[in-house]
This record gives sequence, C-alpha cells and structure tokens, in this order.
Amino acid sequence: MNKIIHIISVLGVTCLVGMIASGCNSNENMSKESSGDENKQATVYNMFFNLGIPEYPENGGEGKSKIIEEMEKAGIKNVDYKVSLLSGDEYKTKLNLMVSAKDMPDYFSVDTNLLAQYASQGLIRPLDDLLAKAPHLMRMIPKERWEGVKYDGKIYAIPFAVRPESFNSPNTVGLTIRQDWLDNLGLRTPTTLDELHDVLKAFTKNDPDKNGKNDTFGLGGYKMSMFNSIFGAFGVAIVSPTIAATSGPVYWTEKNGKIVKSFVTPEAKQALAVLQQWYKEGLIDPEFAVMEQKFAEERIGNSKVGVFEGDAFSVRGSTYLVSLLKTVPTASLKMINPPKGPNGKLGMPEVNPYAGGGLRAISATAKDPEKLIQLLDWSVSDDENGGVNLLTYGEENVDYTLDKEQNAIIQKTSYTDLYKKGFSNPVRFVQVTDRRWTVAPIRAALEVSSHNLIKNALWKSVPAEIDYPDLEKKLWTEYFIKIVTGTWPIDKFDEFVRKYYQQGGQIIEQQANEEWKKKSGIIKN
Repeated sequence: MNKIIHIISVLGVTCLVGMIASGCNSNENMSKESSGDENKQATVYNMFFNLGIPEYPENGGEGKSKIIEEMEKAGIKNVDYKVSLLSGDEYKTKLNLMVSAKDMPDYFSVDTNLLAQYASQGLIRPLDDLLAKAPHLMRMIPKERWEGVKYDGKIYAIPFAVRPESFNSPNTVGLTIRQDWLDNLGLRTPTTLDELHDVLKAFTKNDPDKNGKNDTFGLGGYKMSMFNSIFGAFGVAIVSPTIAATSGPVYWTEKNGKIVKSFVTPEAKQALAVLQQWYKEGLIDPEFAVMEQKFAEERIGNSKVGVFEGDAFSVRGSTYLVSLLKTVPTASLKMINPPKGPNGKLGMPEVNPYAGGGLRAISATAKDPEKLIQLLDWSVSDDENGGVNLLTYGEENVDYTLDKEQNAIIQKTSYTDLYKKGFSNPVRFVQVTDRRWTVAPIRAALEVSSHNLIKNALWKSVPAEIDYPDLEKKLWTEYFIKIVTGTWPIDKFDEFVRKYYQQGGQIIEQQANEEWKKKSGIIKN
C-alpha cells in the first residue's frame, strides 16, 4: 500500500513540475480543449505551381511556421498548405496525370488554353461568389485582367496582381541607347523616326567609341527580334516583347469595326519599308537574322551596338552591362521613349498579362474554398496583418527592411536563401508585381517602359491558331527576314498577306472576331 501511495505521490509531483515548467497553463489547455476550435484538424491545401525552384524544401522550410502564425493573427485559423513545383512541359505532364487520376491539386497554375479546357469540363471552380468576399484581390488586380480569365461569362482564374506604383507596370521592355555615345558625338536623344535614323547613322559611321575603327552598328538585334519600336511608330504592335527579343502570338488590332492580325495591315508594310532601307544603309547589325540571343548580348557587352530593344533592368544589372563596363568603364545605358512616326504615333507592345505562369485556378473539388480565398486575399494584403511583404521578402528586419519614406525594400537575404527558408516566389500564392526593391536608375527606366503601350485587342487564343501554327512561326518569319534584309522587295508583303488568308488566316480571323465581339459585348455569350 505504501508503495502505491509513493508512486501516486511521485506522479503528482511530476505533473505539478510539468505544469510549472509549462507556465502553469493547465486552465489554458483545458480552455482550448473545451473551445474545440484550436484543436480542430487543419485544412491542408495542396498547391501545384509552374515554377522551377529546386531550393524550395518539400516541407515548406522554416518560414512555413512563421507564415501560418501570421495567418492566424489575421484570423485565418486551422489552415496549412503544401506547395509542389515543376516547370514547363514537366509541369503540364504531371498536371494532366493528376487530372486523369482524379487527384487534382486544390489550387494550381493554368494557362489560357488549360483554363478554357478545364472550365468546359467542370474541373475548376467559378470564382465570382468567392471574389465578392476578397476585397484585397479585387483592389490589387486590374479590372481588365479579369476579362481575360472568363469563360461563359464567369471568372475561372486569378491573374497577376499589381501594386499601384507606376514602376510596377508589367511592361519592362523599351528602346535602350548608349548615352555615352550620344555625348561623344554631341547628339540629342532622338524622339522621331527621322531623328533615330540620323543617330543610328552616326553610331554606325562616325566612330562613336573613338577607337579609330569602323566597327560599330547603330541598331542591334538577333534572329527573334521584331523591332517593335519601329512598328509602333506606325501604330501597330507585332508581338509581346521579352529582353531584347520577342515572343508570343502576333497582336490583334482593330480595323473598320473588326480585328485583324497586325502583320497584315498597311502600317506593317510601312514599318518593313523603313527597316529595309535602314538595313540597306548598314544601320542594322547585318548578322541579326542568323544570330543567337547570347551573341547579340555579347555585341552589346563588347561595345559594338548603340541602340537595342532591351529590358529596363539592363540599365544597371544585366550581364552584358557588366561586360560592357569592363570594356568601357564610362559606358552608360539609358532607356528612351520609342520614336514617333510620320503621323505622331509611337509605342511598344503591352506585355501579355496572362503569361509566365501567373494564372491560377481553384479545382472544383477543393475543400473549403471560402477559407482558401480568404488565404489568397490575405496573401496580397499590405494592411497591418497582411501577408504580401512576408511572403515576398521574408521576415522584416531579418530578411529585409522597409524604408517607408522612399517606399523602398532593402533586401538583406538573397532570393536563393529566401527560397531555402520557404519564402518568396514558391509561396507567393497570388503573383504580385512589386518592384519596391529597385534602385533609382531602374525605376526611371521602368517609368519610361510603362508608357506609350499599344494594346492587343484579343489575348485569348482561338482553335484555328493551334490548327495553323506555321502562319506565324514560319510564314511571317520568312517574309519578315527576307524583306528587311532586302532579299525580297517590299511588295512581296502583299504576297504574304494573300498566303496568310489562303492558308488558314481567314478562319483564324473569323473565330477571333467572334470572341472579340463577345468580349466587347456586341453579341451575347
């Protein structure tokens, strides 16, 4: 009996010591048990994104607990997440396998084609009712972007969000010039096509680098370059630009109450005539049509090119700028407005707001979608308990500091290390364009690139474009290069237009106009 009493006494003391060590919170624990909310099993959202970031840990990293803690402070309780990443074709293959196995993620990346396919099959959830409860998402995502993610009049995906500062425009590409070459030759910044022609001529023939050699070119490019700024001088945009290059579908432009591909317009022919003349004069790098991008960038880095269509970030942080400064320590790059054409038109193509894996959808089988949309809304909020800074930059005063006066983020932790910790791009549940981290010269370039944009009248692809891909990828490319380089006369453009319509362009245009009329409200869905 004494032995039993002794055991009970020891157990009692042990329990008491345990309670003291835990802060005497037995009542708090009992309260949690009685309330039931805190002990409720967390809802885990499986998220699958089209991103290639191998540094991100499978378990979410050390940052995950901090993120969940901040979500709870914002009133989002009993929520967990698991993010999986793959990129490119591997992502699409895995997603299709998951769809076939009826094991879809709760929230995942889509492109415009998958969006239409999955919406028609009932695999993803319309979001209109959920978005009515997501004020931060509705404020941070431009109204026009919602139009591009509708199917049968309902919203089926969440597009890129954008902070309000003008330097956060999705457009970062513009016309970049060697400012030091302008200074060496006593020239002013060109503002018109004629002025740009004269600058290119001087850059080609007047030894702008003062090395006594005839070894420079006015306008640089490579085999994918479309010289968008020259087409923009006639009011048309050809394709969405990337760094010193072009990509994506040819733009649609409105003509006489309908839309047509911009490369069949008379304005496109005028731009081709200008480029052909400049090439003939030797103002354009003669090897651009066969040059890979890396060699074109080497031309810039070796101080051989005076003007090129480049990214705003190139004025301070590009690899070819680093090479250029080693070659010419006094070199200076500046982004300028695209040139005005004979009728005062100018511009660069707007960037596709739906490209780059930014669209994300909620599956039709997602658990508790109301709580998921609450999480997504919190993730773009910069309110006191909002999550956008945490998800994007990590912990304040650990991974970054915020200069409120300059509206600037000063990063202390590299992106690679942020990924390892479980922050930044892998857990930016909604992509938000936020460039508060940029320095003054880049912000100035971004301000330039964000203006004078030429809109694409229709972003949605139509079935016939998939049926006839060679019309843009091969037919147009062949005529563009051979006309610009003078292999064919400018009048061969008319032959291109005839072939385009004969070989499937007429069907593409018909289908596109049906979609455009729906979008414009001319006919009902």
